[in-house]
Amino acid sequence: MMKYILLSIIIICTKSYAQIIFGTNNYIEYRQGNLPIIISVPHGGNMTPSSIPNRTCNSAVTVTDANTIELARQIDSAFVNATGCHPYVIYCHLHRSKLDCNRNIADGACGNAEAETAWNEFNNFINSAQSLAQSQFGGKALYIDLHGHGNSIQRLELGYLLYDTELANTDSVLNTSEYVGYSSIQNLVATNVNAYTHSQLLRGPFALGTLLGNAGYPSVPSQQIPFPGTTTNYFSGGYNTAHHTSYVTGNTVNGLQMECNYANVRDSYLNRKLFSDSLVSVIQKFLVKHQTINFSNCTLTSIEPVKPLDDLLISPNPAKDYIQISYNNSVTDFEIEIINTLGQTVFKTQNQTILNIEKFERGLYVIKLTDQHKNTKIQKVLFQ
Repeated sequence: MMKYILLSIIIICTKSYAQIIFGTNNYIEYRQGNLPIIISVPHGGNMTPSSIPNRTCNSAVTVTDANTIELARQIDSAFVNATGCHPYVIYCHLHRSKLDCNRNIADGACGNAEAETAWNEFNNFINSAQSLAQSQFGGKALYIDLHGHGNSIQRLELGYLLYDTELANTDSVLNTSEYVGYSSIQNLVATNVNAYTHSQLLRGPFALGTLLGNAGYPSVPSQQIPFPGTTTNYFSGGYNTAHHTSYVTGNTVNGLQMECNYANVRDSYLNRKLFSDSLVSVIQKFLVKHQTINFSNCTLTSIEPVKPLDDLLISPNPAKDYIQISYNNSVTDFEIEIINTLGQTVFKTQNQTILNIEKFERGLYVIKLTDQHKNTKIQKVLFQ
């Protein structure tokens, strides 16, 4: 009989209330959220208890995904800043040499009872989060299994359980029932409000990868990069994506494995913050476009799709005495932030398009504009 114990319940408060539950020995951490977003982080842990032997079964892979727990925490914070609400997040704190939470229990725990307990807790927390989110948000939850890859091409790899050779097929092939049946977003194919096809949801103009590419984070598959090619060791998705998405009969959660490149995404606090802010903005646009939902104030409501914020233009760049901010959209209310390389907000103002920067130290800064719809645009500017 499988056994699992939930210990150490802690309640914290930010803009919204969130409950944090730790599993046995604090190996697994579960933040119960209040958004239709579930994120799991299976390979970012660093705990190496001597009571669990190193994994050696079935040619075990033990390399960790650097800074993915830190990235997930910043994504969580970005959601709170944008919406006042938390996503559901599940972390594995055991090092991958002790437990792999993106494998089946036999390969992931290698027969160790202590590791098996943690494996069960990790998966049960995902199941619990999905059940709560689907119930709260009308069956429209999105699941992301968050990873970091070491491939040489610095781009996001979005895994929908389709191999690189399968993504190289034509749109008409990807739209067949056979290929939709392979997909981890097959429920979205059946229910998206604009009746977009499978191929459009994978690499059309409003695909998740395309929106991320438009935000400055090249992604595959997307309109910009329709398929990865066959020489890049592309990650199409693993155990979690295959067992916690609509690929499974009876599960209506749409999801994917998100493999994050290191440079410009995971490599520093500032880059993690910038990516997190962009990802949150993209996910909001994605859910509005395909499911006409809005989770502002932690409440799901049907809304008319909001026109995204167009390109943010900063001039001059480099700048010395002032910067002028412009955009190509009818924004009626917005906030401007200047963020330093430590990720600290050093200046904030409302509805101001010309900023005096004479008193700022020389260096690289980030200008962030957030409009009344919580759409965000970010640009790096050198102050001379």
